[in-house]
Amino acid sequence: MNERRVVIVTFDAAQILDVTGPLEVFSTASRFLPSVQYRTDIVTVRGGPVRASCGLEFATFPIHEITGPVDTLMVAGGADMDTANADEDLLHHVRLLAADARRVTSVCSGAFVLAAAGLLEGRRATTHGAECGLLAGTFAGITVDADAIYVHDGNVWTSAGVTAGIDLALALVADDHGHGAAATVS
Repeated sequence: MNERRVVIVTFDAAQILDVTGPLEVFSTASRFLPSVQYRTDIVTVRGGPVRASCGLEFATFPIHEITGPVDTLMVAGGADMDTANADEDLLHHVRLLAADARRVTSVCSGAFVLAAAGLLEGRRATTHGAECGLLAGTFAGITVDADAIYVHDGNVWTSAGVTAGIDLALALVADDHGHGAAATVS
């Protein structure tokens, strides 16, 4: 069985479904598909407890402790993207992990972190429909597709709103194991 490591990057004020929606897809795939094993890590810059925008607090690992190959790097979105986008330590670690990841992805406004890290330059991308204009206006080198549920450009995948993160994770499972596997998970 081939294990695929998924690292989900989050921060204070992240949207909880941006984290737990994809997490549940990968967990379900690992439980119900005999040949599939995803290992997931939820990380923040410092590790420890983090409070989502809904008030739920959950545990994370420090991002600098991630070693070894990362199959899929996923960045969550949230309520306070200005703080996340300005966090040079966060952007540095996202760049480092992205350099060796097979896939780099974002859920909803997590696309702003990928853009601030320079990972969307010259690519097509999407984000939450209410934020597409801001993404395009702030980062002129990105072609923003406001009508897409998710966009796949090379090894970079971005998704629209919160529930589109679940659709994105299902598409990643389909990319890895076929559409039948993704249908079983859904």
